[in-house]
Amino acid sequence: MKKALVTGGAGFIGSHLSRRLLDSGWKVCILDNLSTGFQKNIPSKAEFLELDLSNDAFVDHLPNEPFDAVFHLAAQSSGEISFDDPAYDLKTNCLSTVLLCDWCLKNGTTRFLYTSSMSIYGDQEIQPVKENAIPRPKSFYGIGKLASEAYLHIYENMGLNTTSLRLFNVYGPGQNLENMRQGMVSIYLSFLLRGQELVIKGSPDRYRDIVYIDDVIDAYLACLENPRTFGKAYNVGTGRKTTVGELLDAELAAFGHTRQSYPVRFAEGTPGDTFGIQSDCTQLMSDTGWISRVDLATGLARMVAWAKNSEFAGSII
Repeated sequence: MKKALVTGGAGFIGSHLSRRLLDSGWKVCILDNLSTGFQKNIPSKAEFLELDLSNDAFVDHLPNEPFDAVFHLAAQSSGEISFDDPAYDLKTNCLSTVLLCDWCLKNGTTRFLYTSSMSIYGDQEIQPVKENAIPRPKSFYGIGKLASEAYLHIYENMGLNTTSLRLFNVYGPGQNLENMRQGMVSIYLSFLLRGQELVIKGSPDRYRDIVYIDDVIDAYLACLENPRTFGKAYNVGTGRKTTVGELLDAELAAFGHTRQSYPVRFAEGTPGDTFGIQSDCTQLMSDTGWISRVDLATGLARMVAWAKNSEFAGSII
């Protein structure tokens, strides 16, 4: 039985990935400090180690055995929050990557899939953006992701087969509705579930590439055992542009509202925010055959149905 180590496996994306690996017959060991992830997200069949990757000593508690693959998702994963404590962001996102790569080389693990971000691009004149665009990160988070990718190039030359997945705006069932500083789709949904004024940070003309969680997990698995992906970085999005205003109207409509019937307030944007980003995923499609299958209307309907029946909705009085 093949074995995978998944860091951040108690989080939104990591828990989805862990379940898919288990369903595919893999043995899964999850590492998470439960700072933003939840114990309830951890599949019962997975092994779990509660470790904080911002603490250098976490490597001393890793299993002393080779794994068939390491999926590194654990991170401080908000551009906005990275401005609160840049040093913590650096340790959590960069140093943890270096320490994990060293551990892989020492224990005979040769496959490493890294969760990078569209944040490395910053503002780009040419859209959709391709992987060879010159990076211009605007947040400490984006800088950390870009630096980690650069470290991976070194480890690739040392015998570690790495792949970086630059995720765009991921959404779907299981996203943390309590975190009001990360996840545009989930933040707006949380306001609506609470019946509170919906606060939009920045212009409604800003745009994003919003990709459904199942498509993202498909991308990880498409790369996993494909040698053509070794040493490369890939965009993972839909290739379609959605403005903040379009997303807002779609979420309002899911609750039977419009901007005229529900309180909406536009506020100042967040530090390091990018005005617009849209992915070109042709390289990933060419190398793996992967395609984005779930459109926004379908994915949003699934997420809203889940959210309305979630514990979060049930806890609102």
